[in-house]
Amino acid sequence: METSEAHARHGADESLSCGLDPGREKFGIAVGNRSSLVFSAIAPISMLKEVVICLVLGDFSGIAHLRQEGEPAERLGISEIFLGNGTGFRAFAEELEERGVTFEVVDERLTTLEGRSLYWRLHPPRGLWRLVPTQLRVPPRPIDDMAAWAILIRASGGGV
Repeated sequence: METSEAHARHGADESLSCGLDPGREKFGIAVGNRSSLVFSAIAPISMLKEVVICLVLGDFSGIAHLRQEGEPAERLGISEIFLGNGTGFRAFAEELEERGVTFEVVDERLTTLEGRSLYWRLHPPRGLWRLVPTQLRVPPRPIDDMAAWAILIRASGGGV
């Protein structure tokens, strides 16, 4: 599991997807594929329309300040969008449909736990924390973006 450097090595011709983890107050965004994360962010629900416009344009520079992982490139060619079917799903679906964006709905049960696992793969604990079982560790930040990546991975036929 790697971040944007992996995408640079694989080349821009590799297909990228976007996973969205909707919520009531905030939502996670992950752009990448099953093996690498190019860019991720956590946005307040008030920015839903702005994020959908970024998806349509393939330009995430407008939400670069929300970045959690990776770096937003000037242009990211996104071939598929996967939307989790949990809390806040309807608002997302309506906004995407209104803009003519096609998407696939994905069962998001347990993606928060899978997102936690993905977080620890990207940021392995150091020192004595390595001795604490993964299930007992709590990431030091919200992981909505990692849950979005878990949605993307699940939809792409992969396992976390």
